[in-house]
Formats: sequence, C-alpha cells, structure tokens
Amino acid sequence: MSIRLNKEEAGVISARQASTELDCETAALLRAAIRPLFASAASWNSLTDILKDKGYQLAFRQGRLCVTEIATAKRICGLRFLGLEFRDLVQRMGRPIVVARDSETGDLLAARPSVNGA
Repeated sequence: MSIRLNKEEAGVISARQASTELDCETAALLRAAIRPLFASAASWNSLTDILKDKGYQLAFRQGRLCVTEIATAKRICGLRFLGLEFRDLVQRMGRPIVVARDSETGDLLAARPSVNGA
C-alpha cells in the first residue's frame, strides 16, 4: 500500500506531521499515549527521560513548547493539542532549563549544564 500526498512522487510513503492534520482516531490515540506521561512526571528531568524512551523530546518551536520526534526533530504536537497549559506545568514542576536556538526556538535540557566540567 502506498500513501501519497503528492501525486508526482510515485512510491513515496508520506505522513502528515502537524497535529492539525491528523485524523480524529490518530489524534485521540496520540493524546491517550502522551498526555499521561505529562500527568505522571514529577519533574522536567523525569518527563524528558520518559519522552526520550518513547522517541520524543520537548522543544520550543515558534515560541511554543511542543513534542518533537527525536530522529527527525519534527514537531508532533503542542501542549494545547494535548489539553495542557505550560503555566500549569511550570507551577507543578518549576521552570524548565531551555537552550535558545533563536528568538522562537529552543531545546529543553534534562539537567543544568556544568561550567568547566565542575
């Protein structure tokens, strides 16, 4: 079976990446699989470790915290899609450690970086 979004690329299997383009069943399964990970995490460190084991990571894209795929760094979904608020996560787990890439993108770190190996 071949799924093609672009008819000129015969034989290419493509999948939509934005959560707004998911069919309702896939969206429900994604929410059911990922949302409990956020609810059960006691800290940003534990959340990033749990997501990493599943092949995901947290990152800021276009100024919003979202779940991305580790292998491709492509955005899977945002917090709003999961029914979560960043403000509530910060209140529960504290502020995350973020490495800024530019004014709208950044990556979350599991632990604070050490200075000069100390």
